[in-house]
Amino acid sequence: MRLVDELAARRLLYSRSIPTLPDILLIDIPSRFAAPTLPMGRYYPVILETHAEAAEMEQFLQTQRPTEVPPNLFDRRSSALVTEDIIFARYAPLQPDWPWLLLCCWPAAYRAVVHSDSEQFARDQYTSEIFPTLAELQRTENLLLKTLRMRQVVQVRHSPGPHGHA
Repeated sequence: MRLVDELAARRLLYSRSIPTLPDILLIDIPSRFAAPTLPMGRYYPVILETHAEAAEMEQFLQTQRPTEVPPNLFDRRSSALVTEDIIFARYAPLQPDWPWLLLCCWPAAYRAVVHSDSEQFARDQYTSEIFPTLAELQRTENLLLKTLRMRQVVQVRHSPGPHGHA
């Protein structure tokens, strides 16, 4: 079986809005594999920092294997992004019925306060949140900004259209 035939049959690439940010491949996991631990109970985000990683992921999804495996190829791979600022990047859906994404990149000083064995950070420095609407993303983003009191925060906002009602 290949992951593209069922587990990752429905997926959408959210393109980076600036060159230093990653692309995000969002996989809509079918209900028989879905779990409450997934964002919105069904989505699996894959952070892709380079075109080579995107090609590697596609090959991973296309590979014939005896059973399903999680598409976690990059979850523990270190990030190439280096930043001293907290980055909040919005990713707008390019198609209707897909959610909005908020990708946060956390500098080492902020990651250091989290238990080192924690799986809180994808690629050692990212967290991501998924929202059915822009309004819900904005509420969470505003709460984060209020909590951080605007210290060292860079916001990246790019909105190609009014989509995003998952």
